Amino acid sequence: MRATQEFRQAQPQDLPGLYRFYQDTVQRMNQQGIDQWDDMYPDEITLREDVAKQEMYILTDGDELVAAVVLNEEQDPHYWSVDFQYCTGRIGVIHRLCVGAGHQGKGYGKQILQCSEEFFRKQGYSAIRLDAFPQNAPAIRLYTNMGYRRCGRILLRKGVFHCFEKLLNFEEEPELFFACAEGEMPAQENERV
Repeated sequence: MRATQEFRQAQPQDLPGLYRFYQDTVQRMNQQGIDQWDDMYPDEITLREDVAKQEMYILTDGDELVAAVVLNEEQDPHYWSVDFQYCTGRIGVIHRLCVGAGHQGKGYGKQILQCSEEFFRKQGYSAIRLDAFPQNAPAIRLYTNMGYRRCGRILLRKGVFHCFEKLLNFEEEPELFFACAEGEMPAQENERV
């Protein structure tokens, strides 16, 4: 990252800018024929909850917001049907990764993804999971180029989404790699009941 860039946890005072940031990006995506998000999702309530739970992280360049992401362990219930391969240890999940409308194609997606991976790695996570809209070709290309493996598909409100995963620290802990039993997902620490 350049000296002018910072990856940090979003704060309540960031919320007005974050909401406009996501709205502008949704509008740009819709103009590009990527019908992944809309006025229902991600909405202001969702973003407010992300910040309140301290799970929203932002990438700034100077004093400008260029990308945002949510990092946690919350796996969509549909993930149970996906053939994930990495099932030992803590599994991090990436949600709502967004590069600002005026900042796409400048490497910020790769930077925030690398920062997210480093965050999970430092916290002792063994793998990362995420889902992506098939018509969002730049996102699919980013995840594939960054070593994420496509594992299956799930059906959400806006249609079919591809599921991806990536093993962290394979060189240091190769015993973390093994296939999950059919229909089995590991329990997560801090699992919601």
